[in-house]
Amino acid sequence: MEFDTKEGAGGAPPGFMPWFDVPGRRTAAVAVAFGHWSTLGRVQRDRLLPLDTGCVWGGCLSAARLGPPGTVAETISVACEQARKPGKA
Repeated sequence: MEFDTKEGAGGAPPGFMPWFDVPGRRTAAVAVAFGHWSTLGRVQRDRLLPLDTGCVWGGCLSAARLGPPGTVAETISVACEQARKPGKA
């Protein structure tokens, strides 16, 4: 795992990839909601629900209302005013 890169998934050094792209990932058939990757950008894939949509960087504050197990009934996003720039403390 590599924790120094602060850009989106495409900014990782050679040989690294997002955890959800790892071949043979044991949780590939499981629906996973996750956050804390604000520079990831929009990801639309079955069974993946990224909820950190970069509010602090001027993106959106997002939430999901879950439906029956493994489904999302609704995703809600509200635009945010940029408060910081990515990579700056």
